[in-house]
Amino acid sequence: MARILEEYANRGVFRGFSGGQLRGAKAIFTMLWHRDRSFELILDVRRNTMRFPVVLPEVPRGSSMYQEFKEFIESRHSEKLPEHRRIDRRKARVRSSNRGGDVSLTLTVEDRDYEYGARKFIHLVHEVYMVFLSDGRYYEYMVDKFDLDPDRI
Repeated sequence: MARILEEYANRGVFRGFSGGQLRGAKAIFTMLWHRDRSFELILDVRRNTMRFPVVLPEVPRGSSMYQEFKEFIESRHSEKLPEHRRIDRRKARVRSSNRGGDVSLTLTVEDRDYEYGARKFIHLVHEVYMVFLSDGRYYEYMVDKFDLDPDRI
């Protein structure tokens, strides 16, 4: 997985990257990515999971935004999406959770194909920022949580 993430970093997808700090059976990767935020990706090979502990900060659990986010994540498994954008349930499953307002994503790899999982997971988080957040409904959220200058959007 480190090789795949380094490949994205070398292509300029991440503005910063450090990889593979080990904590027991987990490897922790850090990247500077969307909105110049630091993202942590945790690989747990015992559980066959990859997790971004904070994809979106400060989203109330009962909010319509969180409900729409969960629907968006579920839609990434849809047969209606082209294959290159779809996450095949036979290979990986994604779920979200919300702890104290911090929305996380966990991808479970079904067939130990970590390359497939890593690529789909990176693409999914990219779509969260480039599709889900950028349709205009979450303008105020983006200004408030990502310190965006509303005059420069």
